[in-house]
Amino acid sequence: MIIKNKRYQSYEVLSLALKASPVCMVLYFVLSVTQSVMQTAVMAMATAGFVDTAAEILTHLRPQGDIYLPLVLLMLTLGVAGTVGALARLAGSRIRVRLEREIKPSLVRIYAAFDYKHIENAESWELISRVSRDPVKSIMDGADAFIQFLQIMVSVSSVFLLIVTQVWWAAVIILAFSVPMFWLSMRAGKKNYQAEREAEKFNRRTDYLGEVLTGRDNVDERTLFDYSDAVNRQWQEQYEAGRKMQVKVTAKMFLITKGSSLVLALISLLVALTLIGPVIQGQMTAGMFMGIISAVFGMIQKLGFQMSRSLENISRAGEFMKDLSAFAALSDAGDALTEPDAKPTAIERLEFCKVRFQYPNGDKYILDGLSFTLEAGRHYAFVGKNGAGKTTITKLLTGLYTEYEGEILVNGRELRTYPASTVKAMFSVVYQDFARYYIGMKDNISLGNLHAKGNEKEAAHLAGLDETIGRLKNGILTPLGKILPGGQDLSGGQWQRVAIARSLISQAPVRILDEPTSALDPISESRLYSEFEKLMEGKTTVFISHRLGSTKLADEILVIDGGRIAERGTHETLMARKGQYADMFETQREWYQ
Repeated sequence: MIIKNKRYQSYEVLSLALKASPVCMVLYFVLSVTQSVMQTAVMAMATAGFVDTAAEILTHLRPQGDIYLPLVLLMLTLGVAGTVGALARLAGSRIRVRLEREIKPSLVRIYAAFDYKHIENAESWELISRVSRDPVKSIMDGADAFIQFLQIMVSVSSVFLLIVTQVWWAAVIILAFSVPMFWLSMRAGKKNYQAEREAEKFNRRTDYLGEVLTGRDNVDERTLFDYSDAVNRQWQEQYEAGRKMQVKVTAKMFLITKGSSLVLALISLLVALTLIGPVIQGQMTAGMFMGIISAVFGMIQKLGFQMSRSLENISRAGEFMKDLSAFAALSDAGDALTEPDAKPTAIERLEFCKVRFQYPNGDKYILDGLSFTLEAGRHYAFVGKNGAGKTTITKLLTGLYTEYEGEILVNGRELRTYPASTVKAMFSVVYQDFARYYIGMKDNISLGNLHAKGNEKEAAHLAGLDETIGRLKNGILTPLGKILPGGQDLSGGQWQRVAIARSLISQAPVRILDEPTSALDPISESRLYSEFEKLMEGKTTVFISHRLGSTKLADEILVIDGGRIAERGTHETLMARKGQYADMFETQREWYQ
């Protein structure tokens, strides 16, 4: 894996590019240096030879035929410099392609292994967003900046050698004035990246609002409620806040660097005026004068905008590499990338023993001394108000969070002592916000069990998808969504059944439905739970909901309140008790009649 858990320095953008494409990176380096020498010293000498020969021919000191060789050398220099530059750009493009292939998969693997707490933490999520936004561009811009800076140094060194032989003090002045420019350019890059870092939270908001304004999933409500103008104003506010933050820093540094460039231009003009004397006195040929002046003005351009830009990008690369170091150092879940066991562990008994849990950076316990026992082969329903901790139970069971107090025992053994591959195979979950994968329906379903491919049609049948598949152009092989060619979209209820089919194909001993029906009307919800309950006969199932359409199907209902079990029993027992569950059910009774 190309990205390691280490402290990266700015110059290591070069090593990342070298690892991604060693041959192209070496070529890029050699060609870039060659281009710099060709454009400065070689071009100056070729120009001097051509101009001097032409002047001697005009004064009849040499025959006209002598002009051809200097002319060919000049044209050859121009041609070779242009060709070398084009080859260097081609090598750079190849490096970028190789980085795309190496960097993004590496980042995805690191991202997939993160402790779940980093996904829900705002600060770490902003870090992840910054690094993931366009890592290849950040790395390649940094590598290009280092190469460009090297080109500038080669060009400047070549021109300095020419100037020193003629006007040594001018070279000293230019060098002395360039040092502050180095510092200013590096400072500009750091300031700009820090401004981008501060603006990232505004960028994420504008990205979200932009999706609301233009995304396909929101088109119906945009048309119905006509909220585009209101959301657009919010988008504009967030965009302007981020833009002004960056423009303020950029404008200030732009004025400083441009002012410095202007001073360097005046110095180059002074150099030109100074060299006129030696030309008049015959100490320097006209050709050498033109060659040096052309090289000097080219050098000033490089020392001005190009150098400031390259140093700014080097500084930005340094800041990005700091972020990359922090990204790679985020704690991971150990064996999080392992596949679920092919043969799941049978679960006879599952216990929560005085479990207490609060989310990282949270200020209160979501679960506070929670205790209960689930037996194999029975149906359970967890109910309670929003925020009671029902979904948190799922997150603890599936190993997303392991930093809890108390014990969670599976067959008498603490859950945290099981390998991640074993825990993954224990539970199959249909979440409230179930995923919609824009791939073929067969592949969609098979994601539920990587070890049992070939049973997708049976799972689709059990989930009630036969009619849906019959309407698809290529049946179960049809891509879902509008991303792939020939893709067809599904209704919300059909997508829901695809998610249930993923759960059905799984061999997990415990199936959890975590409020997957929140978007359905109560009658449809009751019907879906009833169908699922029949499919799960003899298996351990957990229904989690704040709506009570599923509770009559459960062998036992657990009411959660204040992070603890407030009531538990059958539907009839709890209704007779006339407690919290009975109040909730009576409030919702008319929904299910």
